[in-house]
Amino acid sequence: MLGLIRFALAAAVLLSHVPGFHWALNPGVMAVICFYTISGYLMRRSIERFGRYSARPARAFLADRVLKLFPQYLVALAATVALLWAWGPSPGFWLLQQEPTPLKVLLNALLLPANYIFGPFVIPQLLPHPLVPPAWSLATEFHFYLLLPLLFRWRALLLVLLPATLAVQLFGFVHESPTLNSDTLSYRYIFGVLPVFLMGYLYAEGGTTSRRIAFALWFLYVLLAGCALAGVAIHQQRAREITLGATMALPLLALALASGRRALPAALKRWDERLGNLAYPVFITHCLAFFVVEHLTGMPVSATAGFVTSAAAVCLAGSLALEQMQRRVERLRIGLRGFASMKDAAPQPRAGAEPDARIASRD
Repeated sequence: MLGLIRFALAAAVLLSHVPGFHWALNPGVMAVICFYTISGYLMRRSIERFGRYSARPARAFLADRVLKLFPQYLVALAATVALLWAWGPSPGFWLLQQEPTPLKVLLNALLLPANYIFGPFVIPQLLPHPLVPPAWSLATEFHFYLLLPLLFRWRALLLVLLPATLAVQLFGFVHESPTLNSDTLSYRYIFGVLPVFLMGYLYAEGGTTSRRIAFALWFLYVLLAGCALAGVAIHQQRAREITLGATMALPLLALALASGRRALPAALKRWDERLGNLAYPVFITHCLAFFVVEHLTGMPVSATAGFVTSAAAVCLAGSLALEQMQRRVERLRIGLRGFASMKDAAPQPRAGAEPDARIASRD
């Protein structure tokens, strides 16, 4: 069920960007937090396999992630830039009310700089938003990828970074200023949101101590969510959304792993895998789909049935095209890894680990 869960999270991000929906809590923020925990789990399993089967595991792991994220992202970026040049900025969709200058396009193509549009760290040439608006979170994710080989090799680094970054995140929850708050420190940047990744990472390790730390983190987020909802010490809306997302993340991951151990019908497995493959394209193309529908139909970007249905259809069509393109890239990924799939190189489970290689093989 991991594919279905990831697709549903991508759909939540899509809906969160439609103006006119009045959310008590932003589903997109909670979905991104869930994505981060799931990514922490999957990437920990992934780099362990590279450690077993690659002569240079760190290099092979990072190259594999580049081939996973960048081809589809660069196509979405190129399409967005081409349409912005052809049609001009969107008249009604705030995320694409911007000019794609050459420098901005270059910085967006590099991806990592796309994170730096929120205080206290800002690259002015990137403002007001990434050209592929969700790209800031991909940049956060890639910062995690850069840390991952170091965390895997030197566990002492993890034991230092976990309390340090948790302290940054907690500070963001309780400190309110224009540049230092729960949105910037606790959500956008890796040095504040890293504990959410590490909750999944530690859960993937499978040992008793690691699982206890992961569950302790989850329990802490449950307590923080309670405080945030009750308005005790934590008063920022974004902090409520982050803590609730983290509270949901580990149960969703556990549900996916539990379903992976069951003998599901072949048709359901195929649909689950297909939906999982579509989650990333939907995530990176939905804002472009809004822009296309707005321009071609004249409908305003709004929470109307006509617009949402049309945008979802365009987004799905674009996502299917990107998925087909990515299948060609997969051949290169397989050659780079030296094994056909993560499932083929599944490590033997340690004591306390779950037999979930099939789940981890999907990314």
